[in-house]
Amino acid sequence: MNKSVFSAPKDIKRVGIVGCGNIAGFADDDVKKRHIYTHAKAIGIIKQLKISACCDKDETRLKAFAERWGIPGQYLNLQQMLREEQIDILVVATPTDFHYEDVMLGLSSNVEAVLCEKPLTWHVEDGIKLVAKSEQLNKLLVVNHMRRWDQFYLECKRILDSGELGRIETIVAYVDTALYMNSSHMIDMIIFFGGDVYSVVGYIDKLNEPRIVHSKKDFGGIATVRHKNGIITFLKATGESQQNHFFELDFQCTKGRLRILGDDMKYEVYRFKDSPQHKGLCELALEYTKLNDNKNERVVEAYLDILNYLEHKKQPLFPAEEALKSLELINLIYESDSKDNSVVYSRLGKGI
Repeated sequence: MNKSVFSAPKDIKRVGIVGCGNIAGFADDDVKKRHIYTHAKAIGIIKQLKISACCDKDETRLKAFAERWGIPGQYLNLQQMLREEQIDILVVATPTDFHYEDVMLGLSSNVEAVLCEKPLTWHVEDGIKLVAKSEQLNKLLVVNHMRRWDQFYLECKRILDSGELGRIETIVAYVDTALYMNSSHMIDMIIFFGGDVYSVVGYIDKLNEPRIVHSKKDFGGIATVRHKNGIITFLKATGESQQNHFFELDFQCTKGRLRILGDDMKYEVYRFKDSPQHKGLCELALEYTKLNDNKNERVVEAYLDILNYLEHKKQPLFPAEEALKSLELINLIYESDSKDNSVVYSRLGKGI
């Protein structure tokens, strides 16, 4: 295929993309989307980045992507692209079946950083191997759980961490189906807000039809999660219709409550105030609603985070080691379901 003739200034980082499908460059054609979702569009906003090569096993898809985004280097084989191109950042946007091999090839090449679409792999054991490889070679590995870079969610976390609403006691999370795909973003947020997992009781949804993703069944599920700090989370990741989308979080705290509604459309803050109906008692009352007026683009922020690491050695906001925790939680839901919904325990940090 075509080799890149792109010559970048020294301060420009070259990006190579493997997997030229929807999330790589076409999802933003949906005019209703409020955020940038595609890697190509996000990269195009950052002047220090330039896509110099792309790779896909489907030649028609490869050419359509390269033409759409003006990419000179085009390859049907990832090993060849990594061998012939000078790439600083590799983006892995292939189906999950290929993540392990593609990430390992990227880490073993001359690239400085690999950004992989979620989930990192199907099984946490394979994810651990990839993280270990990145650490061994001193390469940055990042997983695109995009809300980790979203100022709206960071603002909510600052409120909860400040203690002004007291200690978090419970989290209730509602999200649509498909644990590995759609729901993995919520599962990551559960760990982001609630902390490391101690134990799980999980149920795989066998009543509703699973979502088919890259020819694989991706079931929904329900889980009760006990975090190591004592917080209890209830997760509902099911849905009868795959057209029904929801993403809501409800934090019950000792001194108040915070609700995230409509994904990142708004949040509500409640506090205990004198009851209007019971003398001497307090009830939760809505104090204020904050509409999301943040203008940052989370996928753009993810790439800026990578750049900060490469150029200034600033520690990334969300290294892949953190992404192992959400992957393990999904695995634990399946494990609990297979053991008659018994309690199963996190093994991260204890050796697997």
